[in-house]
Amino acid sequence: MSDIGENAYKGRYQKPGMISWKCMNNLEWRETFDEAQSDLNTMAKTKEWEEI
Repeated sequence: MSDIGENAYKGRYQKPGMISWKCMNNLEWRETFDEAQSDLNTMAKTKEWEEI
Protein backbone atom coordinates (compact mmCIF):
# COMPACT_ATOMS: atom_id res chain seq x y z
CA MET A 1 0.00 0.00 0.00
CA SER A 2 1.32 3.46 -0.79
CA ASP A 3 1.76 6.32 1.66
CA ILE A 4 1.73 10.08 1.31
CA GLY A 5 4.30 11.23 -1.20
CA GLU A 6 5.97 9.55 -4.11
CA ASN A 7 7.84 6.26 -3.94
CA ALA A 8 6.62 5.27 -0.49
CA TYR A 9 5.32 1.70 -0.34
CA LYS A 10 5.14 -0.75 2.54
CA GLY A 11 3.24 -3.87 3.52
CA ARG A 12 0.18 -3.24 5.67
CA TYR A 13 -2.41 -5.38 7.41
CA GLN A 14 -6.01 -5.13 8.50
CA LYS A 15 -7.42 -7.19 11.35
CA PRO A 16 -10.83 -8.84 10.86
CA GLY A 17 -13.67 -6.50 11.74
CA MET A 18 -11.48 -3.38 11.62
CA ILE A 19 -11.65 -0.62 9.00
CA SER A 20 -8.15 0.84 9.41
CA TRP A 21 -4.88 -0.50 8.01
CA LYS A 22 -1.63 -0.69 10.02
CA CYS A 23 1.96 -0.64 8.73
CA MET A 24 3.99 -3.79 9.18
CA ASN A 25 6.85 -2.53 11.35
CA ASN A 26 9.12 -5.41 10.37
CA LEU A 27 9.07 -4.37 6.68
CA GLU A 28 10.97 -1.41 5.27
CA TRP A 29 9.65 1.41 3.11
CA ARG A 30 10.31 0.74 -0.57
CA GLU A 31 10.47 2.97 -3.64
CA THR A 32 8.18 0.81 -5.79
CA PHE A 33 5.06 -1.27 -5.34
CA ASP A 34 6.85 -4.31 -6.77
CA GLU A 35 9.64 -4.10 -4.17
CA ALA A 36 7.12 -3.84 -1.33
CA GLN A 37 5.07 -6.71 -2.77
CA SER A 38 8.21 -8.85 -3.01
CA ASP A 39 8.94 -8.20 0.69
CA LEU A 40 5.39 -9.20 1.57
CA ASN A 41 5.52 -12.34 -0.60
CA THR A 42 8.79 -13.39 1.02
CA MET A 43 7.37 -12.91 4.51
CA ALA A 44 4.21 -14.84 3.61
CA LYS A 45 6.25 -17.77 2.28
CA THR A 46 8.53 -17.78 5.37
CA LYS A 47 5.57 -17.71 7.76
CA GLU A 48 3.59 -20.19 5.62
CA TRP A 49 0.62 -17.87 5.31
CA GLU A 50 -2.27 -18.93 3.11
CA GLU A 51 -4.13 -16.65 0.74
CA ILE A 52 -7.78 -16.15 1.67
